[in-house]
Formats: sequence, structure tokens, C-alpha cells
Amino acid sequence: MDLGNSIRSSWKTKVIIQSIIWNTIIEIFKLKKNIDITYYLVSIKLKWENILVKTNKPIINTELYNYSEEIKKISADKIKKLWLNYRDFEIKFL
Repeated sequence: MDLGNSIRSSWKTKVIIQSIIWNTIIEIFKLKKNIDITYYLVSIKLKWENILVKTNKPIINTELYNYSEEIKKISADKIKKLWLNYRDFEIKFL
């Protein structure tokens, strides 16, 4: 079964990209800071070339900003592995 063809519908692609970014953020914080930030993440929204990550702590936003390039690179690699339509994006933290 071709995984890329089975998940190409737009709403499925959106959900998959959101979950990839969500999981990448959690993985990076566990590796770098040994902190589980699952409870601080509120939502991830896709807006054209912008990805909005909403948290409930401003200090977490600052830390996320410090790792934004790494989050972007790892997420982009995961998206490309699934053969999804990849476009360059910018991550913004709210």
C-alpha cells in the first residue's frame, strides 16, 4: 500500500503535519531539556506558510523560539519521508 497516496487528502495532510510538528517539539524538549511540555502545548494551526504553535506559558515560547530552526528541520525531514506536499514554512509561537 502506498502510504503517500492514502493520506493525500487535504484535511488528512493538515492533521498529519500538525501531529508531526507536535511530536517533534515534544521530542526535542525531552532530549535537550529533559522536560515533558505536553501539558504546555495548546494547539498547532496551519496558516499558509505559517505554522502557529500556541502554548500557555510565555517562557515556553521563548525556549521554543531558541529551538525553532531545529524543530523546522526535523519536521521538514519527517514530512518529506511521507511524500507529502512540502512547502517551506515558518513557525511562530503564540
